[in-house]
Amino acid sequence: MKQAAVLCGSGIGDGLLMMVAAHHLRKGGYAPTIFHDHHKELSLLFEGYPFAPYPDNLEETLRNFDRVIVENDNSKRAWDLFALRDAKKLTNLTFFFPTPCRKMVEGDVLFDPKKPIASNLAMACHKTLGTDLSKENNLSVPEEKTFQKYPKRVVIHPTSNDPKRNWKKEQFLTLAKQLENEGYTVSFCVAPDEKSGWDGVLLPSFKNLKEVAAYLYESGFLVGNDSGIGHLASSLGIPTLTISGNPKRVRLWRPDWALGKVATLPFPLPNFKGINMRVRENHWQRFVSVGKVFKTFQELADESRRHLF
Repeated sequence: MKQAAVLCGSGIGDGLLMMVAAHHLRKGGYAPTIFHDHHKELSLLFEGYPFAPYPDNLEETLRNFDRVIVENDNSKRAWDLFALRDAKKLTNLTFFFPTPCRKMVEGDVLFDPKKPIASNLAMACHKTLGTDLSKENNLSVPEEKTFQKYPKRVVIHPTSNDPKRNWKKEQFLTLAKQLENEGYTVSFCVAPDEKSGWDGVLLPSFKNLKEVAAYLYESGFLVGNDSGIGHLASSLGIPTLTISGNPKRVRLWRPDWALGKVATLPFPLPNFKGINMRVRENHWQRFVSVGKVFKTFQELADESRRHLF
C-alpha cells in the first residue's frame, strides 16, 4: 500500500481537523501517518491510526512517503518545507492553505473563507484525491458511554492557546449562573495547570484527552472560546457555542460537525498602531455581552430540541 504523511498545525484542533485528510487518504488507497506535537494524546482518540512526533530531519523522513499533505500554519516548519519543495528536494508535498499565501503552486488548495475548515478539508481532499465529499475523521466513540446521557449539562471551556482569544473569566462565571438559573448543570473544563482561580465551580479532573472526550460525549452542550475542545465536542456530535472576537476568523475556524452557533462582534473592530490601541485584540470582550451569549445559547438549545423530533 502507498504511504502518506499528514503534517498538522500545532494545536489539538488542527490535529482533529486534519484527521479528515487522514480519512480521505485511507479511502484513496494510502496508509497515512499523522505527525503532530500532541501525537500521544491524539492517538488515544483515533484507534488504528499511527501517530508520530514531527521528525527532526524533514527531508530524510518525508522522502520515504508517496504523498505528504501539509496544513500551512505559517510556522518555521512550514517554511522549511516550502524551501525543500522550491529546491526540488521534496516533490511529494501538497499544501492546504487556510488563508492566501505567496508559496502556493499548482496542486495546492486554498480554502474558501466563507466555509468552515472541516468542509474545506472535505472539498480539498475530493479535489486532490478524488474521494467522496465527507467530513468524517474517524474519531473513536467513547466506549461504554451513553450519548448525551446528561442533556442539561453544559461544559464551559474558558481557555485557549491564545489568551487574547478568551472571553473574560467574569463573563463566563456570570453566564454559568444564568444557565444554572435555567436548570442547567454547568461544569468548567480546563487543563490541570489552568485550575488555579476557578474555585467555587464544578471542575472535573481528566487524566488525558480521551477522558475529556468521554465527558463531552455524555454532555448536552459545549460553550467556549475558539479552541480545539470545541472541535472535539462537535466531532462527537455535541452542539457547540463558540465565542470569538474575530468574525472573519471564526467563520473559517468554527466547529463544523454537529449543530453549532457563534457569538461574535456585531461589527468589525479596528486594530490601531500604538500602545494598547489594538482594540480588536485587547478589548473585544466588552462588545460580546453575557446577554448576547446567553441569548445565542438559548437559540442553540431550541434548535437542538427541534432536531430531536
